[in-house]
Amino acid sequence: MSDPTARCPEWLIDRMIDGGGSISFHRYMDLVLNDPENGFYSTGRLNIGKYGDFCTSPSLGNDFARLLAIQVVDWLLDLEKSGIESELFSLVEIGPGEGTLSRDLIVAITEIAPALISKIELILVELNPGMRERQEKVVSNLNGINCRWSNIEELISSPVTGVVIANEVLDAFPVERLVFTKNRVFRQGVTFRKINDEYFLEFVDLTPTYEIIKFLKESNNLLKIEFPPKDICNRWVTEWHCDVPIWFGKLSKVLINGSLLVVDYAMESKRYYNASRKDGTLISYRNQEANPNVLKDAGLCDLTSHLCIESTINYALTNGWKFMGETRQGQALLALGLSNFLYTLQNTSSNDLSAALNRRESLLRLVDPMGLGEFRWLAFQKDNSDNLILGNRFLEEPIS
Repeated sequence: MSDPTARCPEWLIDRMIDGGGSISFHRYMDLVLNDPENGFYSTGRLNIGKYGDFCTSPSLGNDFARLLAIQVVDWLLDLEKSGIESELFSLVEIGPGEGTLSRDLIVAITEIAPALISKIELILVELNPGMRERQEKVVSNLNGINCRWSNIEELISSPVTGVVIANEVLDAFPVERLVFTKNRVFRQGVTFRKINDEYFLEFVDLTPTYEIIKFLKESNNLLKIEFPPKDICNRWVTEWHCDVPIWFGKLSKVLINGSLLVVDYAMESKRYYNASRKDGTLISYRNQEANPNVLKDAGLCDLTSHLCIESTINYALTNGWKFMGETRQGQALLALGLSNFLYTLQNTSSNDLSAALNRRESLLRLVDPMGLGEFRWLAFQKDNSDNLILGNRFLEEPIS
């Protein structure tokens, strides 16, 4: 049955006709986010921040970057001390959003370890022209730092040594949605229907691909749970991040030596693939509102799906990465000194009270267990020198 709110825009009708009338949900998600002329990201329609479509940690101010920079500096100094030869150490941000995290990281590194600035380059990996234009405006005023844009393929041909950051990137990768019904599994697809001279989107069941069947066969070892779980309802739906292993494989060729930090929505497999989670984790965001109707406003809103921690780690390990550890964002930021930031606000003069209260609110939002504090930090290492030891301050006990 068609959803009367899920109108199908004309441009998407053309794409679906080219795909035979029905396309996989994976293809649908890729189109509505990344279509060069109409996608939510590629057109630059996405608005990040308190008054935008959704908030990210960097959009709440520069404190997130100032805390993260403490860990980044540790990693860069560890690389320097290891004796690994590199003309420049690279700080690579994949999917830089508005560019504020990269800018604020460089400013913070300049304050923490000014001698490092001449030894590093900033590389932004951005696929969408609309977002790159906004990033260029944000980082254009950075002084004393080599800054360039690149893509994964270019970096594979000229790999780097340094630190790679992927903050809220993988959750926006297109996913395959799997529908379990009457002891069968289908690949969820999307099609359109004409009703009274209007076109509407609706789901359709498609035959699973070889890759989906392979994922299902490997799922018990991959997820460390019984999959699908017992007692699922009829038409139980979940997601598979099929592009994540490919991403780890490509990225393993980008970094010669150094660290990778993934910060994203993620949960353990027993929570992710739970019988009670009958509609998966996929959600739509627009104007600060979350909506489970992922077909509504195609191309005008964000779509995001949580990562499964166990499968993400496994994909990294099978592609040559060493897993260093993971924790929730709230714990990571407290370990890096967030409580000290809060303490300094106590000495704020009455003239600056309003700004101090706003900053305090933002700091608390970063560690809120019901919000951004529940994000997971997953750290990985590449070591082709066989003697690289990277410290992970963010995994230590919180600083009181």
